Formats: sequence, structure tokens, C-alpha cells
Amino acid sequence: MFRIKDIINIAVQIEKNGEDSYRQASDHVTDPEVREMLLWMAEEEKKHRQWFESFEDNTEIAPEHEELEAMGRSLLQDMIANETFSLDQDRLNNTDTLSELFTQSKAFEEDTILFYEFLKGLIDDPEANTRMNLIIAEEKKHSERLDNLARTYCRPAACTNDTPNGN
Repeated sequence: MFRIKDIINIAVQIEKNGEDSYRQASDHVTDPEVREMLLWMAEEEKKHRQWFESFEDNTEIAPEHEELEAMGRSLLQDMIANETFSLDQDRLNNTDTLSELFTQSKAFEEDTILFYEFLKGLIDDPEANTRMNLIIAEEKKHSERLDNLARTYCRPAACTNDTPNGN
């Protein structure tokens, strides 16, 4: 048994990690368009985090289901521990090319989409599912925007030597 509260706590952490990583990465780029995109992504992740934080969990767990609920929480945490739902901040800060920056960011967005689609199947609340659908759609837009920037900045042979820091 998964409680919405457990799912929300994980989603909040995913969004916070993304926000923090995008903000820090923006400090390491010199290209204004790339910096603007990273700051926009950070604001989007912040908005998603706030959205998840606004969810209310009014479900009561019957005493006979408490052990099952604890097992569900543990299973969910174990699943997350082995996935790459947060950007590796050190790796992102030390990225040598824009291509790698876009690849890492897109992988984070794609992992997040898959996780949220999985979670959506566990949520019975129609309002929560509606919100999840909206966030999934926004995460897909993030991925598309990263693709567009990669196509703009990473023409064949142009991206391998182009560093995020403009060096």
C-alpha cells in the first residue's frame, strides 16, 4: 500500500533536486540563452514542487494496514534509491560540452516523466491524477525544449568542442 503522502514527498524531493541542479548549472554557463533556459527550467521545477506540496493527504490508515503501509513506503524508497531521478550536481558542474549538459538534463526529465507516469497509476484521487497529467505534460515540454536547444547548439562537430562556460 502506498500513501499519497509518501509519493508526494518523493516527488517534492525530485523537483527540489532538479531546481537546485538547474540553478547551479546556470551559474557555470556563459551563453545567455542557455543560462536563461536553465533558470526557466529551475523555475518550472520549483512550480512543480510547490504543486506537490499543496497536495493534501486525508487518508486514514486502519491499524491493521499500518504494517502494509510501512512496507509500501519502504518499497517505494528502495525503488527510488536505485534510479537517477536527480541530476548529479558535480557531474553537471563539470560538464565539458553543451551536448553533455543537454543530455544529462534530458535524461533527468525523461526519468521524471517515467516515474510520474508510474505514480499516476497508484493514485486514486481524480484531482491528483489531473495534476499529475499536467506536470507530466510540462516535463515533456522541458524535454522538447532541451531537444530544440541541442539541435540549435549542437550541429554536427559543433557541440563537442563548445563548453558550457564558453571556453
